[in-house]
Amino acid sequence: MDITRHAQLRGIQRSIPAEIVATIFAYGTQHKAPGRAIRLMFDRASIALAADGSDRRRSELERYNGVYLVVGEHGRVVTAARRYRRWFN
Repeated sequence: MDITRHAQLRGIQRSIPAEIVATIFAYGTQHKAPGRAIRLMFDRASIALAADGSDRRRSELERYNGVYLVVGEHGRVVTAARRYRRWFN
């Protein structure tokens, strides 16, 4: 996983640890984003996949429900953010 400096700064500012960014990159649900980018969303399904049946791990990860990554066309993480409202595209 390659991550831009911008994404690192946004993760720090938005209290999203690097471990969670890596977990979202591995297990996130893929959605189309504007341009050629994709959005990797950390939703209930991806949390269940990442927790692998562990209730303790699931409860730790549920704090990050709604966090997403925008990944550019070369697989670089462009930014990390939290979703607060619904997307319309």
